[in-house]
Amino acid sequence: MIILKKFTDIVSNLDALKLKDIELKIYENMDEDIFVLPKVIPFKGVNTDMLYIKNNRILFIKYMDTTEDVFEFLDEEILEIMSEECTLLSKKMEKYFPVIAYNYVFVMPYISQIDEKYGYDEFIENNVIFGEGVSNALDSDKPFVDYLSEENNEIKLSIFLMRICTEYFVIKNKNEANSKMKDFVFSNENLTYRLGLMERSQIVEVSSANYGNHAILGGAGTGKSTLMLGRVIKLSKIYPHHKFLVLTYTKQQYNRYKELFDILKVDMSNIEILTFSSFIFKLAKVNELVVDHNLLKTNYDKAFMNIMKQIENSIKNKKMFKGIFVDEGENFTEDEINLIYEFLYKTKNIFNVCVCKAYNINNSLNIYKCRIKTLKYEDELFLSKNYRQSFEITEFINSYCRNCNNLISTLRDNIVFKVFMETNSEWKTKKDVNIVKVEDLDDQINSVIWEVQHLVKDMGYKFEEIAIVYPYNKKKLKNGKVIYFQYMLRKSLEESGIEYMYAEDSITNITPKHGITISNIYSIKSLSYKAVIICELEMLYNQSILPTNQDYQVNDFVGDLNKVYTAMTRAEEYLSIVVSYSEDNSDIIKLLNKNDK
Repeated sequence: MIILKKFTDIVSNLDALKLKDIELKIYENMDEDIFVLPKVIPFKGVNTDMLYIKNNRILFIKYMDTTEDVFEFLDEEILEIMSEECTLLSKKMEKYFPVIAYNYVFVMPYISQIDEKYGYDEFIENNVIFGEGVSNALDSDKPFVDYLSEENNEIKLSIFLMRICTEYFVIKNKNEANSKMKDFVFSNENLTYRLGLMERSQIVEVSSANYGNHAILGGAGTGKSTLMLGRVIKLSKIYPHHKFLVLTYTKQQYNRYKELFDILKVDMSNIEILTFSSFIFKLAKVNELVVDHNLLKTNYDKAFMNIMKQIENSIKNKKMFKGIFVDEGENFTEDEINLIYEFLYKTKNIFNVCVCKAYNINNSLNIYKCRIKTLKYEDELFLSKNYRQSFEITEFINSYCRNCNNLISTLRDNIVFKVFMETNSEWKTKKDVNIVKVEDLDDQINSVIWEVQHLVKDMGYKFEEIAIVYPYNKKKLKNGKVIYFQYMLRKSLEESGIEYMYAEDSITNITPKHGITISNIYSIKSLSYKAVIICELEMLYNQSILPTNQDYQVNDFVGDLNKVYTAMTRAEEYLSIVVSYSEDNSDIIKLLNKNDK
């Protein structure tokens, strides 16, 4: 098993997650053959500080900060609470994991002796460590060995860990470096996925959940959603009687979360996941607000804004959730963030928002400010490690990010928040990004077909591992004509005998796929593929920009840069970009070609 013995950098103001002084000493003295997971909540209502494992023998540990003075007055009550928690764990283990041998101890470093036992003699003897027992544990490089359970079967133990420490497990890309703890591959006729333990740094960040407002920032593939998912799961177990809300902006991201919760077998009894629009409509229905269905059909944005105003003015008691977690935060407006925030408890609340500004490909983009900053945040966590993409693709995109940020800075000097964030990847494929230059639209489609055939016949990719991405399904030209690009592409694929499917809202990364995926940039935003072919970037409306252009034009141009970024970050191992424009008539191509030198 992987040795994750030191978690001394967990920082939290939640009582259940705070590091105690004795934990730091235990970590310092711990031998290399001991495996630890911190702040484990095996069942709702049972909060432990450490799951301690040696040779597949396990021990749950809870460190008690109780002082001698407090214990002198409340000794019976404290012993009763500890005994009840131990009994609750025992009942849960017997019900759900009867084959797992374990023990549970309470470590009381500030209690020298327990004089009155109030009938808890057996519990104190077997499950409470105090006085000289604590000193012996601290002085040893193999503490707690006398309290360890019988040895467990390694496979059964690993599955057990996956079920009780769900927040520390993630669906892994096969190219990610394997830990020493075995990953598990689950398969049936519909889907296959691999679950594995997070990296130490990710476990630390999940356990570092705090009260207050916290922003999670990072480029594509850096694990923002994974971290937030882990925090939601952990907090829902710490506070089983409080409600938590996860909000996404798109239906596709909502389906992704829903699928992950299902795969990880998360208890959803106090977790609600919704798209923001579904959240608003649900509130309107529950509170019997007026919804103008005719206006929704003719002017959706106006009708939606009317509902939001009614919610803001009509619902008096909005304090519904202990924690709210907002994904795709770059898409939300100030009004939407502020309205969401009103549904948090007034005190001791938890608000997390994930942001990648370059992911905003909607009309709501504003490069001159970060809209989530309508709230004040205790901290901003910047994630940089790229778990999704190869080193070669990551470096290509990083160069594009630098080029874009530099261009934006020459256009306007009042940009305080970088739109594009660079990331770091550790795994290589020796497959450089290709920019394929062609003459016209017909050549683009022919080149795309050739790329697909080359990927399958020469490089061993399966059709379902490939995506073809383009800006729009169709585009209206200035002369009034319409280019039906998706139709043209479909026709060519069919003539070549290549099976294809569309990237619909219901499709996620582990959804079974039949044939290659074809998609515009909007529909593929939450998906990734081993190989991606991007084409017809000429359909983007803003190809060039000058400092003399107005602010809204600069904003629109950056919006198209975001679309290119979003498309490129869908690729994991192989990326090819087919273009017919040159640097002379497209600043976008110029920014890409700088990567090609």
